[in-house]
Amino acid sequence: MKRLLPAAALLAGCTSFEDPTIVLDLRVLAITADIPDQLVDVDLEMPMPAEILQQLQPTNVCALVSDPAQDRALRWSMTLCLLDEEGRCDRAQPFVELGAGVIADPETSAVAQRPCSMIEPTAYGATILAMLRAAVEANPVQALGGIDYTVGFTVGAIDDRSTDVYATKHLRVSPRIPADRRANVNPRFDFVDAALLSGSSVVLPGNGGTGGRCAELGPFEVPEVRPGARMTLFPIEPVGMREDYVVPTLDGKTAMLTETVTYQWFATYGAWSDEFTGGGHDVLGNQSLLGSDWLAPSDVAGPLDVSLWMIQRDERYGARFFETCVRVRR
Repeated sequence: MKRLLPAAALLAGCTSFEDPTIVLDLRVLAITADIPDQLVDVDLEMPMPAEILQQLQPTNVCALVSDPAQDRALRWSMTLCLLDEEGRCDRAQPFVELGAGVIADPETSAVAQRPCSMIEPTAYGATILAMLRAAVEANPVQALGGIDYTVGFTVGAIDDRSTDVYATKHLRVSPRIPADRRANVNPRFDFVDAALLSGSSVVLPGNGGTGGRCAELGPFEVPEVRPGARMTLFPIEPVGMREDYVVPTLDGKTAMLTETVTYQWFATYGAWSDEFTGGGHDVLGNQSLLGSDWLAPSDVAGPLDVSLWMIQRDERYGARFFETCVRVRR
């Protein structure tokens, strides 16, 4: 059974706004796609839909879900669609039901529960072409830079639709203009460094890419910190990770940009010094802060396992996440 939320956290919710960095109940933390951005060769004078479709690659889309307050299975579904004015899938436009299913409890299951669906362009090519055509007609000026379409994701309790949570993942198809334009790839990091305020380092599980969930770790695999401890988490980026990319401009020329990468931080307990870090450079040209400090809860009576997440994103729909676990013990 999951531990009950600390009484202090519940009482705080009655008198102030909840901390968005602390995951109390069902939430979609991130959605990733192995190919977030695709480039196609297009004859602008006589575009051939069949040739465009043949160039599109299958794309796997997966969601990172957390539900710490409940011990339950969850129902999910994914839909490929265009969005309406409220940011939901517009079923008056072409759409594709990508998949649906049930996952075990995200926290207590022995293996990670990641709802995934594969976008297969050849399986429903006519619908995808209709979606792209509708997107171009809705915003023809933007089409030169790329056409966006969306995967809508819904998750909730199996027998209670009122618990449903909705999230979206944007994807892009762009013409290869100019000729040296390159498609975006997901951002990456080598590992996440961690150290306490005292200066002692903490080895975080999950730095190998998998196995950082609390439920997957043995009793001696979870690092321990004292109540109220302050721990800095800092992503180590590989050299050249921030891509330079070329985009067309409205005057028929091109512009060279360097992508920005941001980090978002979550935990099941405690607090973060910064919800978002990273991004661009300050006015002096210095890289913005990448890491964030996690403050362990101080009102802990017994051992408490805490899930920590870092979501890494670039501005071209690329995303990657890191999940780890820390035990708070007096």
